[in-house]
Amino acid sequence: MIEAVIFDIGNVLLSFDFGRVVRRIAPQCGVRVEDFNGRLEPLKMDLESGRISGDAFLDGAIKALEYGGARAELVRAWQEIFEPIPQMHSLVERLNSRFPLYLLSNTNNLHAEYFLAEYAVFKHFKDRVFSHEAGLMKPDPGIYTHALEKFGLRAGSAFFIDDLPENVGAARGQGIRSHQYQAGRHPLLEDELAGLGVL
Repeated sequence: MIEAVIFDIGNVLLSFDFGRVVRRIAPQCGVRVEDFNGRLEPLKMDLESGRISGDAFLDGAIKALEYGGARAELVRAWQEIFEPIPQMHSLVERLNSRFPLYLLSNTNNLHAEYFLAEYAVFKHFKDRVFSHEAGLMKPDPGIYTHALEKFGLRAGSAFFIDDLPENVGAARGQGIRSHQYQAGRHPLLEDELAGLGVL
């Protein structure tokens, strides 16, 4: 019996486009656009895993990209990459009165500070596990165990929604019923929830 629903954020509650960062700051950088991802990815992984702080990430990004603009503009560019997925926000509203809702996401403090303040949907969630705070990242099995313990849930009582197959597979490996979400196939999620008596 499902007693709680756990949501990922990226491409589940919010779509995102890291290309926005590139397009926005490229004119103020000294490296080729095609080199951006390679230079930022190690820093991003360290940030999302909690190995470095947001300030250390920004220092590293400024150096790696030879960025000559304002630090505040780099922060805004890094944060303003999201768009809401309306059908999921509507689903959260419908579920909120019936089940406790939780967040389990690979993210970082710079993004979390922004989207938690920017989007009203997050007021409906009872608790969260974010990778940068836990020091663990999906699909590490440990982050699912940590989330269940923090939320006070048994694996079999939770329903988890994530967009990445490796994250869904890892959750299922921990006994959590899970759905791989695609915004273009949203009715499949609602059908599954209805079949479980959740909707």
